[in-house]
Amino acid sequence: MLGFRGYIFSRTIDSNFIPQRVQNLVVKDYCERCNLFFKLSATEYKMSNSYLMFNSVMKEIKKIEGIIFFSLFMLPDNKKDRYKIYDKIILNKKELHFALEEIKLKKKNDIQKIENIYQIKKNSKKL
Repeated sequence: MLGFRGYIFSRTIDSNFIPQRVQNLVVKDYCERCNLFFKLSATEYKMSNSYLMFNSVMKEIKKIEGIIFFSLFMLPDNKKDRYKIYDKIILNKKELHFALEEIKLKKKNDIQKIENIYQIKKNSKKL
């Protein structure tokens, strides 16, 4: 069984600090409810804009079924970087899940829904 790699942060997510233990519990619960085989989570470094651990997970993408982020607000702020992730997931016929929001990306049609939610949240902070 290939399974899904969890992905959690050591830094704030959408201006909130969520302990790693809580993030892992949410990811694990999501996997159980969706009947997905959960592999241990990769934990991103605390440094701002660091995606070293995520890039490491992406290198093993052919050996797993997909990645489960704790939240979609862990995606890079740069739209071009987000689309690189989406494209690589779709190209490799994998899945990208966001446990907190209970959303998944499996095909190109799923991108717009994720981007709409991402942009609404980011734009609402500017008000």
